[in-house]
Amino acid sequence: MKDGALRVLDWGDASIGHPFFSLFETFRFLVELNRIPPGDRWFARLTDAYLEPWGPGHRVTFDLALRVGGLAHAIAWLHQRDALPEADRRGFDTGFSHILRLALRRAFLLSDT
Repeated sequence: MKDGALRVLDWGDASIGHPFFSLFETFRFLVELNRIPPGDRWFARLTDAYLEPWGPGHRVTFDLALRVGGLAHAIAWLHQRDALPEADRRGFDTGFSHILRLALRRAFLLSDT
């Protein structure tokens, strides 16, 4: 509560890491929930728009960040798992196994995004 207004801060995906890591989850959302194929032109357009404020010459760094960012994302999930009661871990592990497989595919360039 501040100045009579209630505010909510969502730090659910907060982390200390390279800012280019953030599109890992965005691209995952576009593929899995919006069913946009990984090679779709929107990924290149979104990447260009994201990189524009950073200036030219960051494409190689960005591509590497997407490969490494998935692994960082998976590690963050492990920290969440550690805080869960044993009874809740089985359900969590189903989602985590998907994230880990995706992160490994991207890290080893076995996927387009």
